[in-house]
Amino acid sequence: MIKNTLSNVMAATFCIELPNGKAGGMPTPAGTGFFISPEGWFVTAAHVVMDKKGYLRKDLDRAFLIKEQNAKDPKKICQYISPGPIFPGLDIALLKVDFEKNSDKEWLDKKTEFPFIKVSTGRLEMGDEVYSFGYPLSSYGIIKPGEIGYTKLSPRVTSAIISSNFDTNMGAKGPKNYVLDKALNYGNSGGPIIATETGHAHAICSRFQPLVVPQQHIKDNNGNPLPIMIPSLYGVVSSFNNKDIVGFLMSLDIPIEE
Repeated sequence: MIKNTLSNVMAATFCIELPNGKAGGMPTPAGTGFFISPEGWFVTAAHVVMDKKGYLRKDLDRAFLIKEQNAKDPKKICQYISPGPIFPGLDIALLKVDFEKNSDKEWLDKKTEFPFIKVSTGRLEMGDEVYSFGYPLSSYGIIKPGEIGYTKLSPRVTSAIISSNFDTNMGAKGPKNYVLDKALNYGNSGGPIIATETGHAHAICSRFQPLVVPQQHIKDNNGNPLPIMIPSLYGVVSSFNNKDIVGFLMSLDIPIEE
């Protein structure tokens, strides 16, 4: 059941806010991400933290990680974020959040580490149950330009099954993708795709439709695989089962399940 693992997933997953030029530089929701180690390694989709030209955003040091809040809980927020390695072909970016500099936050009082989700490189099969957690359709508003604004977060859980799994023709370093039987909305980008049974993150929400996939069994007049567009009612996500990513995580002793 999703409820068995959801509390940990929710604790480790945050909305990423980045400065928005259209809102006078105010940080506004840009996507989702989650901690994958107690020391503060954090993963999101590369396109969340890259500019339109494909470069890492220069204002990443002004980013915030925030969560929804109720009247009883202290405000959950993180700052002091630095870039780690980016894997544009996989649409995966790693960031590092400084625990010591954030340790004065009330929600981290008496804690010695960040909550985190274990990454798994195990292969999911068709029919496996998964779910996503993220901040789709979150919004913001301006009360007084340049001075006062607000953010409205919209945390959502989406249950799904693996509708298909396919590998690209790029070899061991190429992306391995899963197709879900549900679409994921803008704002889910960078959020975890969790195996319902274990609570481990096998993939991240990375791509939005349409996605064109070469079909090896259908050829054009030149003998090349004919690309077929996947309909927008499906979600396509990137697996962590990649040689470069696994090697980097292992070099940092980040917990990985197979």
